[in-house]
Amino acid sequence: MRLKVLTLNVAHGAPFAVPMPFLRRRSALLGTLDRVAALLSREAADVVALQEADRSSLFSGRVDQVARIAEQAGYPHVHHGVHSGVPGLFAQGTALLCRHPLESRDTAHFGRDRRVDKGFVVATLKGERGPEVVSLHLDPFSAAVRQRQVDLLIHALRQRPERPRVVMGDFNAEDVEGDGPVARLCAALGLHTPAGGEPTYPVPKARQRLDQVLISHALRFTRYERLPDTVSDHHAVVAELTFSGG
Repeated sequence: MRLKVLTLNVAHGAPFAVPMPFLRRRSALLGTLDRVAALLSREAADVVALQEADRSSLFSGRVDQVARIAEQAGYPHVHHGVHSGVPGLFAQGTALLCRHPLESRDTAHFGRDRRVDKGFVVATLKGERGPEVVSLHLDPFSAAVRQRQVDLLIHALRQRPERPRVVMGDFNAEDVEGDGPVARLCAALGLHTPAGGEPTYPVPKARQRLDQVLISHALRFTRYERLPDTVSDHHAVVAELTFSGG
């Protein structure tokens, strides 16, 4: 089995406007979303993880941003979690887009520790060997909050059946060693990621590697790359995977 995945923080479709999509002209907002979709269509990943991805609301400019991207990029299966929602005003969260059916879907925000739209969605790809995939967004302001959020994620994933696992998203942290959230996830869940990944934030002069793909040891990387496209204030990261024995 081979699997291609991609993660991107889409910044609500308004990456260089604070971001506040309701302040943008509708044509400009749709243009940004369509550029994101064009990138996804070009890369043709099996699974895409999105962060800061909105359903239709006042804040989103009355655009269902997740549906727009999925339809334009050709993804028939969508799992979106609203981590900050007020009917009609906000519907912010994370999403998984997939070319294959998704099963065992779940979503969670981080309760008192969330900041605006932080949380995760998780699902498994249909099939006996289908891996579990996660789109995650952690707090940008506090290391202590990120640690608590990671502990909540670890607890939630341990309740699910054991499968090969892919955790991807905006970690708002760079650590691969030590006791930060990336290292903590890797140690607790048996995950790994390349040590030498390029910085992903902020565009156009990225300095921090905030966006990452972590995989279980049942999988291995055959490609791991930061994409150069400037469709958001984050660069997308793409990875190609195979089972360790195949």
